[in-house]
Amino acid sequence: MLLNYYLDRLKSSMFEMLLLVQPQLPMTTVSTDKLFDQYVRPALFSEENRILLGTSLMIMLAGTFTLQFVGHTYFADGYLDVESPGFWIIIGNAVFVTSILLLNKQAGEWTWSNLGFAKPKTWWHPILIGTGLLATLFLLAVYVQPFFLELGPQRDLTHLMVIRQNKQVLILALCLVWITAAFLQELIFRAFLINSLDIFLGRNKWSTWVAVFTSAVIFGLLHAWQGIGGILFTGIIGLIFGIAYVLNSRRIWPLIFAHGLMDTISLVGIYNM
Repeated sequence: MLLNYYLDRLKSSMFEMLLLVQPQLPMTTVSTDKLFDQYVRPALFSEENRILLGTSLMIMLAGTFTLQFVGHTYFADGYLDVESPGFWIIIGNAVFVTSILLLNKQAGEWTWSNLGFAKPKTWWHPILIGTGLLATLFLLAVYVQPFFLELGPQRDLTHLMVIRQNKQVLILALCLVWITAAFLQELIFRAFLINSLDIFLGRNKWSTWVAVFTSAVIFGLLHAWQGIGGILFTGIIGLIFGIAYVLNSRRIWPLIFAHGLMDTISLVGIYNM
């Protein structure tokens, strides 16, 4: 009995030492739930950082909505022309949201693992999730998207027709979608936005799923230039990707893979028309 007592005391002391060397973990709770792994779930305990994050989110969302709406409404025909304002609106929006992300990453002392770039536990896990997402996107495009397209005017894709049989423009378009859509959208609207909303909602079990749903609504509304059908359809895609992000222990590798590959297939299809 005495030996068991000292063994229990030793285990307790070792646990307390582990807490001391992990300052990013809340001292009140240590989660063992893989969906809410404290090591990849960022937190902000400073009121100043919370104010900065909240202000940054409002500025970022308002700014990116304005830039996207103006770009798609007035300059969509020049998105793939480096001499057009439309092209530079895309670049400017990418620099704008990236700057806000880096500012808050630095202020909150977040790591890249906190923002979705933690190393996968196994090589097949992100491939499996990415493949599942890609298959889901195909099914949505074939069976669900036509229904939403009937809710409003057809999405105008004439600005992408310059890709047809033009290899140089195709390469430019692929670079843009992989950087500004596949990479940045998943980083900003999944990792950064969901984690930020999770913080403001209290970082409990339910706050994560409320943050996922809210981020999907925001993601859909940012595509208002596509009409009501586009808002609803992109909102559903945002919801599916948000759920996949959480279920993948808040890693965005498979999301980038699925998003980029789907856009690549679409652009190559237009090139071969």
